[in-house]
Amino acid sequence: MGEILFDTNWLIELYKLNKKNIEGYTTIFNLIEYPKAIEFFNNIQIIYPTPWDYETSIVLSIALYKIGKPIPAMDILITAICYNLKLSLISRDTHYNAVCEVWNNFKLFQDYKAIK
Repeated sequence: MGEILFDTNWLIELYKLNKKNIEGYTTIFNLIEYPKAIEFFNNIQIIYPTPWDYETSIVLSIALYKIGKPIPAMDILITAICYNLKLSLISRDTHYNAVCEVWNNFKLFQDYKAIK
């Protein structure tokens, strides 16, 4: 399974459940989208994109357009960060399934119970 990067929808869900002590990662983009997470979670590490992540994002975007399944730019960046750092992504956004079609080693979970 490896280490987990939490997408915004899971940060919101865990906040609602008062789960402060989860361990893992999120991106600065997720915190911009949901700033309540900044002070709430005790053990979440924040990842900032690198030039390598932007380059990987372009490769992914091209691949997704080729199969007719583009996804939002911010989610492409989050995916690239996960891919480059070999992190598993947990998200309820089903459009990430398209990434699995072009990168068969991309690790995606939609249910928190599946990773526990």
